[in-house]
Amino acid sequence: MLASLAAGCGGGQATGRPAATPLTTFSTAHAPGTTPSPSAGATPTSYCDAQDTTIPGAAAFLAGTGAHPTDLTTVQEAWLDMDATMVPACSEIVPDPPPVTTQNLTNGELSSAAFQTWVTEDEMWWTLAEWAGQHDQGGFIAYLQGGAGNSLTSFVRAGGKVVDSQVCEYPEKADAVSVTARQMAALTDDVLQNAGVVYVIASVGPCTSVWTTDDGAVSNKGLSASQEAIEVDVTTVDSNAALGQFEIKTAGWDHGDSPTADAIMEQVGI
Repeated sequence: MLASLAAGCGGGQATGRPAATPLTTFSTAHAPGTTPSPSAGATPTSYCDAQDTTIPGAAAFLAGTGAHPTDLTTVQEAWLDMDATMVPACSEIVPDPPPVTTQNLTNGELSSAAFQTWVTEDEMWWTLAEWAGQHDQGGFIAYLQGGAGNSLTSFVRAGGKVVDSQVCEYPEKADAVSVTARQMAALTDDVLQNAGVVYVIASVGPCTSVWTTDDGAVSNKGLSASQEAIEVDVTTVDSNAALGQFEIKTAGWDHGDSPTADAIMEQVGI
């Protein structure tokens, strides 16, 4: 998924170099001796099913060809509110990430605990996006991106299916870095104009990302050995009964798509 989620907006110029801190490796995103917040990436099991279950009338409603479904359960309403047409199986939305190596380069602007929570929520984001890419949930992917669409969203909405191996599904490196107001504005197409924190993440091959069109054509957009897919993400936090606290990606830039994002990647050196 990592190589496919560029937002495709704006440009700019990054400046400055963050002070490096020691590398930290989280196994399943939890620092040794700590317990993550229950709200951080922990899906309430009462809001998923034993198997994927279609929400009656949801597809027509979201396509604008039907009225809002009636007589839905609380669980179904919660997922419909996020533009999903089905309730996922619990087993499909449990994160299974590889260890992730992190650097907090914010000089204290972001605490270690907050960064750990972000890593956990980010892994849940990729888990949800993977489920959505396999189950015709383009609208839900757009919801996870703050309403924006991209090539993955369009592909899934056209009937495509995307299946990633674990290493292509999740980032193995994640750095938090402070950015100026000018950088933030460039990364978000002027939607956000305050200084803040963004994240540079990378997946490392070899791994597979199999894209299958609705007519059966197959292509592998995975990574070869030692190849990296790097992006800069701007994220916010939202909450929903079905997911608790979760991450929204408001902007995402692949390497080569934004001068500002490229400069941030270079100064971080991920």
